[in-house]
Amino acid sequence: MTYLKSKLRSLAVSGLVLAAMPHVAHAQSADEVGQRIKALLTAQGLQLSWSGIAEQNGGFVLQGVSASAEGVEGSAPIGDITLSGISRDGDTIVVAEVTMPNYAYTEDGMSLSIEGIAMTGLQLPEADASDPMNTLMVYDTADVGRMSFSAGGQEIFSMSQVHTETDTADDGTMAFAAAVEEFFVNLAMVEDAQSKAVIDALGYQTLKGYIEMAGTYNPQDGRMVLDQYDTSIANAGTLGMTVDISGYTPQFIQALREMQAKMSASEGQDQSVQSMAMLGLMQQINLHGATLRFEDDSLTEKVLSFVAAQQGVQPADIKNQAKAVLPFALAQVGDPDLTATVSAAVNAFLDNPQSLEVSLEPENPLPFALVAASAMTAPQALPKQLGFGIVANE
Repeated sequence: MTYLKSKLRSLAVSGLVLAAMPHVAHAQSADEVGQRIKALLTAQGLQLSWSGIAEQNGGFVLQGVSASAEGVEGSAPIGDITLSGISRDGDTIVVAEVTMPNYAYTEDGMSLSIEGIAMTGLQLPEADASDPMNTLMVYDTADVGRMSFSAGGQEIFSMSQVHTETDTADDGTMAFAAAVEEFFVNLAMVEDAQSKAVIDALGYQTLKGYIEMAGTYNPQDGRMVLDQYDTSIANAGTLGMTVDISGYTPQFIQALREMQAKMSASEGQDQSVQSMAMLGLMQQINLHGATLRFEDDSLTEKVLSFVAAQQGVQPADIKNQAKAVLPFALAQVGDPDLTATVSAAVNAFLDNPQSLEVSLEPENPLPFALVAASAMTAPQALPKQLGFGIVANE
């Protein structure tokens, strides 16, 4: 399984590089195209090369493109990337459409394929490394028809009909939405005997589902509101989350990349200085609120039945055990109200598994660094500080 993960990681890098390609083709001269592409990708840890650039119907074709990721040996041959309908809007280059060839890569019995790659309305500012705002790539739509990982002649993972879209308001706020119409995971490939036994008992040798996401982002103050991020698995359930943070500005993103590069370069050495710097950096991010919600579609009863079978009892006995143990476990927090609230919600969910939702609603925005510090020094106070809440079947 370790070998499999290693190969998938290598193939995934090729896919990541490939997916990044549409975000960087933007100019009206061959020299400008080359300079902007290489500068932008280098800043993101990617290197791009090609055999030539040809003009074509008011656009360009990057010929024989290859790409590599920082810290990864070798490069991924991409093929020709076509940029159509290129125009200018002030200093911004607008690419009406970006198309790429289907991609396939095989190594040691592992393979990656990506089909139907396209993007429309790509807006690209002039290359200015001193302005973090210019690292933002804005587009109208982006699509991938299908992506698939395989090993030993069997498909391990796939995604179909991946679609994203963005809309930028006059004040610069961006609304975004994304969806994966269907994903597939083959858990029958798991080799660990204990994990395989659990998978077989629950009947989840294969998983199918979909993903939906939507939100807004204001680069001026870094306010990002993720209104929806739902991952739904057939005959299991839907896990959804929402997040509201501020401070996630382009400047923060750039500083984070630089910090990650320094930590990667000093891997295996004392990183205490970098860790403190990272903690200081996270002080810029503020939590306004968040939720985590699970909507059951038979997973809960399957898990209860599995645990009951392991202990030689009935599912109802496992429910009663959980109800009895939970208050004692929560008593260590030292908050009777919290214990009562959580116990009531969990009990209601176990009796009638429909949904369970945890929420964080602090009275004032909380810096992430303060949350981390409180978790280490005064964990008992953290639930009230975060405005913790939990409800069942609502």
